[in-house]
Amino acid sequence: MGLRADILDFLACDEANARRALRDLLTDGDDSDDRARGVDPRELPRTRSAAAPPPALADADDCTDRDRRLIERVRLLDEAPLGVTLCGPAYRDTPVLYANRTFRDRTGYSLAELRGRNPRLLQGPKTGDAAVEALREAVSIWEPATVEVWNHRRDGTPFLNRVSLRPLPGDDGTITHWAAAQEAVERPNERE
Repeated sequence: MGLRADILDFLACDEANARRALRDLLTDGDDSDDRARGVDPRELPRTRSAAAPPPALADADDCTDRDRRLIERVRLLDEAPLGVTLCGPAYRDTPVLYANRTFRDRTGYSLAELRGRNPRLLQGPKTGDAAVEALREAVSIWEPATVEVWNHRRDGTPFLNRVSLRPLPGDDGTITHWAAAQEAVERPNERE
């Protein structure tokens, strides 16, 4: 899985290991070229306030401190070459809390349109039942999953998406959030 797995590892690690996990994510374990992973560390926010969620998110009554910390991590990945989403717990229908800029650009949805909605809004006529069921099962048994699924942009255009989904446990081990890394899949013989 490479970059997708490293992004999910960064989002899932505890606070004490976050800085090291981010460095590993950016450098792929070596210090030769930080930009090799598609994320330029020189473009990352330099201060905590620069990485803080937008006021509409930071001041939201329904955001916990953990929500804010995880949103801050996903915002660090706004320019990553993969889409990244952070969703709330399944018992609240797994609403999108934040989606990075790459995801928003790829799908055509604004953050305001995504926030509070379940990622199933990307489903459409070309979305297959098997992929949806695999994702639904992963969420129901609290396990990671990777599937290829036909999603649909805001304008209805389908695109093949490789989605890696991972549960994020809190300090007590209880799953509090879900993170997903999405990568558009190009197949030479298959047209949208």
